[in-house]
Amino acid sequence: MKLNSNHSNTWCQVRSYRHSIVFLAAAIFCAILNSCGKGSSAKGIYDVTEFGAVGDSLTVNTVAIQRAIDQCFNDGGGTVVVPQGCFSSGAIFLKENVNLKIGKEAKLRAIAGIENFPELKKTRIAGIEMDWPSAFVNIIDCKNVKISGGGTIDGSGYYWWEDYWSRRDSLVKTIPGDLIDWYVPRPRLVLFHNSESSQMQNLKLRNSGFWTVHICYSKDIKVEGLDIFNPVLEKGKKAASSDGIDVDSSKDVVIKNCSISCDDDCIAIKSGRGSDGLRVNIPSENIVIEECVFLKGHGGVSIGTETAGGIRNVQVKNCEAYGNKAPIKFKPRPGRGGLIENIVHDGWNIEEAGTVIDYALREVTGENYIDEWQKIEVPFEKATPRYKDITIRNVVAKKSGKAISFLGWPLAHVENVSLKDVTIEATAGAKFQYVDNLLLSNVNIKTEDKPLTFIAVTNKREL
Repeated sequence: MKLNSNHSNTWCQVRSYRHSIVFLAAAIFCAILNSCGKGSSAKGIYDVTEFGAVGDSLTVNTVAIQRAIDQCFNDGGGTVVVPQGCFSSGAIFLKENVNLKIGKEAKLRAIAGIENFPELKKTRIAGIEMDWPSAFVNIIDCKNVKISGGGTIDGSGYYWWEDYWSRRDSLVKTIPGDLIDWYVPRPRLVLFHNSESSQMQNLKLRNSGFWTVHICYSKDIKVEGLDIFNPVLEKGKKAASSDGIDVDSSKDVVIKNCSISCDDDCIAIKSGRGSDGLRVNIPSENIVIEECVFLKGHGGVSIGTETAGGIRNVQVKNCEAYGNKAPIKFKPRPGRGGLIENIVHDGWNIEEAGTVIDYALREVTGENYIDEWQKIEVPFEKATPRYKDITIRNVVAKKSGKAISFLGWPLAHVENVSLKDVTIEATAGAKFQYVDNLLLSNVNIKTEDKPLTFIAVTNKREL
């Protein structure tokens, strides 16, 4: 039968409509299938279990968690949720505009095996740029990242501590103790590297294999409400070099309301060491540390030892320390270089410290310095750190070992030191050596020892 033109047009429209319906149905089917494979989101929420993660502590979830992060980033940002359970994983890499939310009943736990932490090129380790395993949680070359939620990030450090101490026993025979870290690669817990406008809030950080939170070459970073614990054992394998928070050649950093206990410095401010640190030449500056509690540790807030890029404008306010070896600590070290200036401590309550205020410079000979790692000679003037403009006020300390040990050297004096409203009860008194311009205002040292000793201190005033 021959169709007239009107019938022909109608048939073409019907056929076209059917084709459209089939095409649309196929597209919807593909979208559903694709969604099932990648996980889905609702209002910018990406639950890692929808991407295949299983919180049974046994399943390795590296791929699933990273898939959720990548999808969140590709969609323009949002929140990646780790729900209740123990989610084991290798290294993960956060991206711009991604909030990793670890729920209060959730644990993100690192697995063993250095192969699960891809090598980073030219990351900085203990003041030197080198290739090194990635951290467990990495924020690299990005901004506007947040990690929060009240849950736990566990580095499973026991996988790494045993190896470190067993290898150290043999390495120490030929290598100085403070260089051994470079010979035993292990992952940091959280790394901010070349990142900005990012933050961590309200988390428990446990058992880091190496440094816990490393903020390197970054700016505008806020860390608040962290509970950091790396065990310090009287017997057995301690959590070696498990610094709580390291601020390294970074600026505009706020650390607030954190509790830290570890087998090294609780907070350390750094900026590179020796020739490599001088080459990079990036200071750490504009740092505020407030309302923190420091428990076990080699130091509470430590300035150094890596100082080549300089450190300036550090404010420590209203902090507490209980059982810390040196809550107010300065770590000048020959060969590390740099100018350290404008450091203010205002408001400390301290009990059972080893030394309340500790500034101890190793012997300075006046000779040029040879790098420990790169074996490059550095002129004495550039290699020797210079500390100046240090203010410490409103400090109350009880039941401590030494009150103050502020010891410069003949070729490396400390300049412009002011202590005001400081009361310390300690077994040993206060000693100042090679300090230029020392002001003591209402400083009371209660001890059976000699309260105050001065050696080669110029322009001293006591009010």
